[in-house]
Amino acid sequence: MTNPEPTYRAISPEAFLAIAAGERRFEGLLLSADLVLDQLDLTECRFERCLFRIPTIRSADFSDAEFNDCKVEPTRFANCKMRKTRFVGCSFFDAGSKNGCIFAFCDLQGTEIVRSNLSSSVFEGCDLYGVSAKDGSFRGARFPRSTFTKTISKRSMLTKASFDTCNFSFADLSGLHLQSCEFLSCKMSEVSLIDADLSHATMLRCALDRVEWERAKLHKADLRGSNLSGLNLAVLADYAGLRISESEQAEILRHLGIDVDTSTGD
Repeated sequence: MTNPEPTYRAISPEAFLAIAAGERRFEGLLLSADLVLDQLDLTECRFERCLFRIPTIRSADFSDAEFNDCKVEPTRFANCKMRKTRFVGCSFFDAGSKNGCIFAFCDLQGTEIVRSNLSSSVFEGCDLYGVSAKDGSFRGARFPRSTFTKTISKRSMLTKASFDTCNFSFADLSGLHLQSCEFLSCKMSEVSLIDADLSHATMLRCALDRVEWERAKLHKADLRGSNLSGLNLAVLADYAGLRISESEQAEILRHLGIDVDTSTGD
């Protein structure tokens, strides 16, 4: 027996603004196209089981807000702040059109994503430092000109992000600086890591089959327990200190034209 589709109550722009100025809790609401959220202060707001049908949201501040079991139909978030925002059980993907949301030049530092679907989403020029995700889907997502790095001083930068049991299949992570980032038990089949810097990254127990590795940097990366089918060290920019499981040795050497014979040679 399938769960019935949730019902949502419409809300007028005036009523929305009144809640935003008061208790800041929105529950079971349909936020339709006649609502304008541009430049609103929505910090620490709580959205419970809401449906967003707003094509574009510009320069709104959702920092420290929480979204639970919300559905966001394809929306362009432009220059929005989502620092330490928490998304739990949310969908930003429309199965009918196969389209996701666009986050353009948004600040998502410290955002937490749990059991949420961001398939086919585009993160363009976003600040993603400290993002964490668990049991989420980024299938087919793209990250052009986005960064996971924070500048500490002229000579010091930190890169930080963690993903646990997430699906990145067919995603485009090319050109990203992902040094020291964590990918644990993630599905990354056919992902593009062309020109990506994964130095010191942790990628344990990941499905890394048919990945595009051209010019990627894996300096001191830890890929133990991962499926590395198709990894050719010859196309990498750097793999000094790379850690892999013993079971993957034969596959790696085969791509270098070396056959591993486990017999004693007697």
